Amino acid sequence: MVDFEWYRSFIAVYRSGTVTGAAKARFLTQPAVSQHIAALESAVGSELFQRTPRKMIPTEKCKALYSRVAPAADGLERVTGGLRDTSTVQAPTIRLGTPLDYFHEVGFQRLQQSNFRLQIEFGDAEQMIGRLSLGKLDAVLATQRMQEDNVDYKQIDQENFCLVVSAGTQIPDNFKKAQSSIDEIERFLARQQWISYSAGLPIIRRYWHVAFNRRPDIEPEMIIPSLILIRKAIECGKGISVLPRYICEQSLETGRLTILWQPEEPLTNELWIATRKVDRNKQELQQLVSLLYKTQ
Repeated sequence: MVDFEWYRSFIAVYRSGTVTGAAKARFLTQPAVSQHIAALESAVGSELFQRTPRKMIPTEKCKALYSRVAPAADGLERVTGGLRDTSTVQAPTIRLGTPLDYFHEVGFQRLQQSNFRLQIEFGDAEQMIGRLSLGKLDAVLATQRMQEDNVDYKQIDQENFCLVVSAGTQIPDNFKKAQSSIDEIERFLARQQWISYSAGLPIIRRYWHVAFNRRPDIEPEMIIPSLILIRKAIECGKGISVLPRYICEQSLETGRLTILWQPEEPLTNELWIATRKVDRNKQELQQLVSLLYKTQ
């Protein structure tokens, strides 16, 4: 007789791609998960995974078994959850990694209607995706996709960038007249006081490549590792920078900032929500994705 726990471990290995990931997801030891897989393989009379140093590769028999077992197992989990007394069971907690600026301006507002508890961590995408892969976070808002076999990505938004300056800044007439000359525009912009997120000019460098098809030859006047504080510095007339539209939208509408110039091809960047494959059927994570997804 097949033990249901064998199937649960089997599904966890299939979704995470490793025994290690499955063990973390199920709060079991790696030997226990390996024993479950071996017992199930013995019961079905066939090898279900090809073992490699880095990954468990499903066989055709494995894929066929998963397609039949996973929906039934997930259904049983939902039935069990539905029978709980909601008056005594605490709401689930989601450990969410996110860029501080995006969460401050957009993410927090979109999650107002959630029925789960949040534990927030701030950091860069590479660091947070690593923690997600290890099971130390449940979801990550990321500005780029990392190569992690056990992680799913779903695009939820798109950043649109613009070059902004304080609305009180006097724009020289010769720059206004040079709008038809891309070389004159580049020379003018290169002479300005730039504020950057870091010394590597990550956003400015990408903007410059889109606008002028080359790397910028500039030294930032200020380096501030916060997009919100960069916006405030620009409003005070301390320089210019390239910011996501969601950071400066209200300042543009109220006249504190103005767009200095836009290239013909705007700079954009995709935003992703990352979760572990082994958790893809958790209802609270599905709700998280739904709330964060920009529908318009």
